[in-house]
Amino acid sequence: MEDKRLSITELTLVGVGGILGAGFFLASGIAIRTAGPVVILNYLLSAFIMSQVFYALSQMIISKPVEGTFRVYAEDALGDIGGFLSGWIYWTAGVFIMGSEVTASAIFTKYWFPHVPLWVFALIYSILVILVNLMGTKNFGEIESWFSVIKIIALFIIVTIGFLLLLGIFHTISHVGLKNLFIHGGFAPHGIKGFLGAMLMSLIPFGGVEVIAMSSVKAKDPKKYTPIARRRIALLLTTLYILSITLLLFIVPWNEISTKESPFIRLLHFARIPYIGSIMNFVILTAALTTMNGAMYGVTQVLYSLGQGRFAPTFLTKKTKRDVPIYALALSSVGLFIAVVFSYLLPKDVYECITSATGFVQFFNWVIILYTFIKYKNPTLNKQAKDVFFSWIAIYLIFITLLGTIFVPKQRVGFIGGITILTLFYLFYFIAQKIKLFDRW
Repeated sequence: MEDKRLSITELTLVGVGGILGAGFFLASGIAIRTAGPVVILNYLLSAFIMSQVFYALSQMIISKPVEGTFRVYAEDALGDIGGFLSGWIYWTAGVFIMGSEVTASAIFTKYWFPHVPLWVFALIYSILVILVNLMGTKNFGEIESWFSVIKIIALFIIVTIGFLLLLGIFHTISHVGLKNLFIHGGFAPHGIKGFLGAMLMSLIPFGGVEVIAMSSVKAKDPKKYTPIARRRIALLLTTLYILSITLLLFIVPWNEISTKESPFIRLLHFARIPYIGSIMNFVILTAALTTMNGAMYGVTQVLYSLGQGRFAPTFLTKKTKRDVPIYALALSSVGLFIAVVFSYLLPKDVYECITSATGFVQFFNWVIILYTFIKYKNPTLNKQAKDVFFSWIAIYLIFITLLGTIFVPKQRVGFIGGITILTLFYLFYFIAQKIKLFDRW
């Protein structure tokens, strides 16, 4: 019988696919324009936050590998409210992410087919992602692995071309190198306000570590493979992100970077590579599709887990022969199509508002994960005092990140939207408890 469990390579690539999305290729331009060259420090801090969330998740998985993972841990450590909020907040953020990514994918595809209506591509990609998830975990891992390889190769190419441009291989560019970080208004031209305002957009490309938490329980040996995959993913993405952003700022002045396209297109234009627009557009499209695919897998698994508990109807736990929670997938798909419609109706310049609202909800869930790790008690969990200390540091940094959105007008809308969503969840939980809704489910 064919082994349907994920190998260590597939688990690592699924993790990369869930994290490395269009957010890095697009949101990086917004972060750079907001902060200036000091954005390099933003990305370093973001990498630290991601590594701590990743570590917390992997430690809990090693101690207790279960489906639904972080939602189950939150319920164990924080009680019913922890499990409810962690699950539904993640599901909501995931649906938002899918909506924004499917709309972005449609826009990228119109680059080649400008006369085809946007909704046609949005519908095609929505159906494609649903079909991929219907194929089951093993196929999901294989497809995510191929997508991840494409994105990793793309980042390696960007880094390599960046180094060659610095050496003057393609053609000579004036004002390149370290001095480019200081000659256009200084290293932090917008001061602390710009630095704080860029934190959310620098953290967005690291979002998605929850996918590895849910897919790791499908690995051949979760306790052995999870920490190995965590180290590989964190090291690979942190290195490629920091190198890519640093080389970009060494070559392209930060104040010449546009927020309307990927800043890496401008970098590669210096190399005079034929068809560079189409090449980069394909890479970004691939990134958006694989992120959407990973988000669909993640929200389906969390909805299945909520159905296993008391916080969603039990029919959501029904699975197909391919081990796919069919009704959980269907409900998540409804959310996807609604998000596609709303994303299509909203003006194009609202992208930053939607992304900040998504990020606010997503990273609030990171706070829940870290706090769960701090409070989680399990005899097999090897939790050191330094682990708890670093978790607290990461929590404080996330709160600073969320508050930093107040300094950017478009992100301020996301801050208000995120607070509203969290408030509604709290109200629903307490009303449901009072009318004993969860007991009837």
